[in-house]
Amino acid sequence: MLSELRDLIDDLVRDGATWATPEQRERAIGLALVRYSADRPREVVEDVTSAGGAALPLPTEWEPGESTLRSIETPLGADPLPSDAWRMYRAPSGEEIRLQGYVLMLGDVARLTYSAPHVVSDTDNTIPRAHREAVACYAASLLAEQIATAHAGTSDSTIAADTVDHAHPAREWAKRAKEYRNRYFATLGVEITAQGIEKPSMDAAGVVVDLELPTLHGRGRMYRRQGR
Repeated sequence: MLSELRDLIDDLVRDGATWATPEQRERAIGLALVRYSADRPREVVEDVTSAGGAALPLPTEWEPGESTLRSIETPLGADPLPSDAWRMYRAPSGEEIRLQGYVLMLGDVARLTYSAPHVVSDTDNTIPRAHREAVACYAASLLAEQIATAHAGTSDSTIAADTVDHAHPAREWAKRAKEYRNRYFATLGVEITAQGIEKPSMDAAGVVVDLELPTLHGRGRMYRRQGR
């Protein structure tokens, strides 16, 4: 739950609480969720009902610009449709799913598998328990960076010794920010350099395989159009 995540973050930056406001903490949580959702998207399976034709409604937890459709299964229990059998269509009113060469009847049900951002609220937490501390560490790293910046910018121009005193906590908080971020990377398996800098991810090369898929004989409610 959200309260649990807040407590984990507070434990990590407790001695810097006077330098980080609750509003900053909430923003850090939001940014940490965005980062974690990109690294480990939540997989959602949801059934939608067709209004007839080649379009399907978006599932309820679909997030435009973040969600990705992974598979469509219809009729339920059948093998997923081939990847070239559907596409996302962007209209002025928003996105919709359009089937390519398939038509559904009114009331047909399609099972969608798609990715969605993680949700943390007062009543729900979709982050797996094994990763909750890591997400808290990422949020804490953002706060630690802000605390380090605040300390670095605090100085008394009339007393040179004060400048030296304030430089030390700035370095310590910067070090903690790096440590917390690296703990997140280590838990998620994100590769970093010896300097603790994240390595850019490289997409693996893909292989396209043309499979001979069985036709849907004997089913009048769904059919594939002949090539045009």
